[in-house]
Amino acid sequence: MNMNYVERAKAIQTDSDIKIRALAPHLNTNEHALSNYLNGKRTMPYDVLVRFAQYFHVTTDYLLGLTDTPEPPFPVSAPERELLTQFRTLTREQKELIAKNVDLMVQQNQR
Repeated sequence: MNMNYVERAKAIQTDSDIKIRALAPHLNTNEHALSNYLNGKRTMPYDVLVRFAQYFHVTTDYLLGLTDTPEPPFPVSAPERELLTQFRTLTREQKELIAKNVDLMVQQNQR
């Protein structure tokens, strides 16, 4: 997807069925300015771009075209990252065994 931030922002706004009139206050801007940003007549200021991304739960990287994944990355702690690194060194059978154990523990926690 080779879109610039204006195209992506406009597509998100249009797809969400939220009118510029309703969106502008959430972005701390006015309707006229927001319309100009979304139509590419003016450059969207950094702070508005950030608030836009936060409002629609997308990343600024997505809006700027640095990634095609709109969702923010899933946060992973250092111990979780280490566990994942170790998990990736296991055989398929070992991974399946761990997955079964995790499923069992999740079921136990739901009781």
